[in-house]
Amino acid sequence: MFELIDEREDSNGTRWTVQVIDPDGGLRRSGVRLAWADYDVWCPDGSLPPMRIAEAVVAFALGRPEFDPLPDKLDAAAARRKVKGADRMIAELLRS
Repeated sequence: MFELIDEREDSNGTRWTVQVIDPDGGLRRSGVRLAWADYDVWCPDGSLPPMRIAEAVVAFALGRPEFDPLPDKLDAAAARRKVKGADRMIAELLRS
């Protein structure tokens, strides 16, 4: 379980603090960044809010061994670089 808080937008994209509740009830915080270029990959028509894309990226990362533990700063592009097929898997999360 996680939530995005503290949204900050700049000319390159948007950043959030991610609060993740561990299975043992502990709270971890990380950051997530979504560049506009990555937003356009997953939502070329601009129909979804950036937070929805970031939520899908974080959900994806939390389910992957490549991101365990979740890094202190997660760039959405890292999912695309580290995991083959990440674009498709994240797009599927956005449709569900």
